[in-house]
Amino acid sequence: MTDRTPGEPTGLDIALQWAELPPEHLKAALQALEPELARRHEMRMLQARLEAQGAEDRRSHLLYLSGLVGGFLIVVAMLTASVIVGINGLPWLSAMLAGPSVLSLAGLFVLRRVDSGTARQVARAHDAALGAAQPTPGAGVV
Repeated sequence: MTDRTPGEPTGLDIALQWAELPPEHLKAALQALEPELARRHEMRMLQARLEAQGAEDRRSHLLYLSGLVGGFLIVVAMLTASVIVGINGLPWLSAMLAGPSVLSLAGLFVLRRVDSGTARQVARAHDAALGAAQPTPGAGVV
């Protein structure tokens, strides 16, 4: 990647032309050339940083999108399995599949974080759903 147009002399060309003159002139030419070279270097470094940031943004977007799709697929699969299992007469397993664990897994895949407070609430709701799905002892005895 070059910043010069065709036909524009390079720094070496300029230095060779000035080498034919006394050393004071060469020193003056190099001092005048130094700020231009510094600006070009800064521009190249800025372009490289922008390209790296763009690549990082694309990777981050792809990771977020894949988490969103993965979370959606897991939630749909768990809800479908819950309906199938519930129809087949296993309400406790249906409650486990359609209960708070769906929200927990969706939060894990989509938001990419689960804090301990949320995990405790999910566990309590899961226990309550299992307790409600299980028949109480002696309920069938008359």
